[in-house]
Amino acid sequence: MNMENTKPDWAMNKREKARAERVAAGEEPKKRAKWPWVVLVLLIAGGAGGYLYTQQPMESVEVVEEVEQITVVQLAPYEVETLAPMTLEETLRMTGSLTPAQQVHLSAEVSARLVSVSVREGDRVEQGDVLAEFDVDTLENQLAQALSNAQATRVQVNQAQSDFNRTQTLVERGLAAPTALENARSGLEQLQAQLSAQETAVENAEASLDKARVMAPFAGAISERAADPGEFIATGSPLFTLVDLSSFEVKATAPVSKSPMIEPGQTVELTVEGFGDKTFNGTVERINPVALEGSRALPVYISLANSDGQLRGGMFASGRIVLDSKENGLSVPIEALRTDADGDYVLVVTGDTLERRAVEVTREWANGARVEIASGVEPGETVLAAAMPEVRAGQAVALIEE
Repeated sequence: MNMENTKPDWAMNKREKARAERVAAGEEPKKRAKWPWVVLVLLIAGGAGGYLYTQQPMESVEVVEEVEQITVVQLAPYEVETLAPMTLEETLRMTGSLTPAQQVHLSAEVSARLVSVSVREGDRVEQGDVLAEFDVDTLENQLAQALSNAQATRVQVNQAQSDFNRTQTLVERGLAAPTALENARSGLEQLQAQLSAQETAVENAEASLDKARVMAPFAGAISERAADPGEFIATGSPLFTLVDLSSFEVKATAPVSKSPMIEPGQTVELTVEGFGDKTFNGTVERINPVALEGSRALPVYISLANSDGQLRGGMFASGRIVLDSKENGLSVPIEALRTDADGDYVLVVTGDTLERRAVEVTREWANGARVEIASGVEPGETVLAAAMPEVRAGQAVALIEE
């Protein structure tokens, strides 16, 4: 047993047994390395020092103040409006189609063969121009026959009148029975009635002969032709449609609620398809007293002159009637008007900021598109005209030049 080690062999671990064996052999025992313990101690000391450092108050802290940035809203020219007196109007929009103010459907007034037609669709004619002619030979024969019959009956009437006069004389002298006079009177009256009918037939034949030539009752243009030469045309058959293009009528509709504000003679500014922005001035001619069935729309008839002949029937027209107006009124777009607990106001551009300006509203114009202002703003001031709810009074703004 090792003297330096009081432990019995059975109580020693492997390291202690190895050390005892080296001592018994006369060798120096191995010394245990101490550096892991030194590293461990240094780590513990470093951690404790860091903890103590973090617990100490900081001697100086550099404070950087944030600079608040000012947001500038840029306003386009269409988002602002410079106030100026203007004519304020309340208008009513109406639409309709153009129809000729005067047109006629010409029909045959005789039964005969059509020998000539001198016009076609689109041709312009003057009053009295011959449009078509019927065969006059048959009509002249009918007239001659009627004249002959009337002349023969007229001779018979004259003879019957003489017989009646002689019989009346004999009855008065008692030389003839009264029944003879009655028979003479009856025969005379029958012949007179027959002559009257035949004279009427002569007049009709003469009229038919005159109507064998179809003439234009007024100046205009042929819009429809329904017969050709060589056809036998019966009385009443359609021949032509003649329209007067010097004036048109627009049948438009308006809400019944607006009818008290519409009067004959009011000016209507119309635009017609195919003419771009060109305007035509019409006039309210008349107003239907009854609304269209199943609707609240009232027919309104507008006359429109066509002195230059550019307009055509069937064109679509859109117009507006000025129902009320006011000169030199000061107004703002409806989008510019705002309302809060303190009342109505607008935002006025003052320098580079928006200023809240209380205003007094009079009424709406242009079907609610503009609001008349009685007080609060002056001509020349610029207001925010666009609906921009996120922009408020005090906001910095910059106007973008056009």
